[in-house]
Amino acid sequence: MRRDVMTWRVAQEGIRPAGKPDRCFYCNEPLGAVHLPSCVIRQRTVVIKATIELTVTVPEHWDVSMINFHRNDSTSCSDNFVDELQARAQHSEKASCICAQSSFEYLREATADDEERDGIRVADVKS
Repeated sequence: MRRDVMTWRVAQEGIRPAGKPDRCFYCNEPLGAVHLPSCVIRQRTVVIKATIELTVTVPEHWDVSMINFHRNDSTSCSDNFVDELQARAQHSEKASCICAQSSFEYLREATADDEERDGIRVADVKS
């Protein structure tokens, strides 16, 4: 989702210590003006798809169909995957990050329902 262009006025969030004290560090517009359309401060919400390869444990006797059923159709909550990712993140402090095991794909522009579901609203982004 996009928000109204006039709400993208240069405020303190656009000012950076390495830049001028009265101008956006990224688009050089003055405090109070509207950020340029190409400025990184101006954001929108989109829906992405994440694909992550992760080593997990499963019962020894499960076949592929049982593993897929458990992860996709059973009563097991997918939020459990967050715990597995957190464990991997703790391990990555000793090993490598998961960049080589993950990819992301743009699916579509977000809707108000998407923003509500995921608790992220472009209207809340500071300018």
